[in-house]
Amino acid sequence: MPAEVLVMCSSCGRPQTAARRRCAFCNAELPEAPLPPVAPAASAPPPRVSPLALDLGNRRTLAVSDERLSFQGRPGGGPALDVPWTRVRRLEWSTRPYLEALGLLAFTALGLLWAPTQAVRLMAFAAGVLGLLLAGLYRHHGLTVELEDGTRMRWPLGMAPRGSAREARLQEARAGLAEAGRARNVPFAGPM
Repeated sequence: MPAEVLVMCSSCGRPQTAARRRCAFCNAELPEAPLPPVAPAASAPPPRVSPLALDLGNRRTLAVSDERLSFQGRPGGGPALDVPWTRVRRLEWSTRPYLEALGLLAFTALGLLWAPTQAVRLMAFAAGVLGLLLAGLYRHHGLTVELEDGTRMRWPLGMAPRGSAREARLQEARAGLAEAGRARNVPFAGPM
């Protein structure tokens, strides 16, 4: 059984697995630590896949190569999260409506119930309509990477309007990622 490498959170002092980038208790960034060594496989090397690099906007990128998955998810840049394929146990792609926009319906309710003027009621109604449109037109995309030690990393890939060129690029990335996972016998789940 391989030994698990732990690092101590510099903020709360709790031990964490070195595979994590952020503390599970206080969400502080964890210090760098070497990952546990991976035993060499006796089987044939996995087939090569064509590299895939997807610009997700706002300095976010998802890259798939023969050796690893890489995600740059920090809006201001910074180091990417790299995961060797040998450590990946499962991949799951998720797509959901932009439900956060429905929060604008609260302004509609408040405006229609307590607005002092007709103009404010009209603006509240417009906010509700805008929230419904945004929830119906935009979708969130995300990727969950489950590692061999059970760690689940959720990578937010961003939002895209339905039927847009950006959503088409995300679907292309999804297909490329599914193909790369299949080549390595890594299960891939998610909507088609």
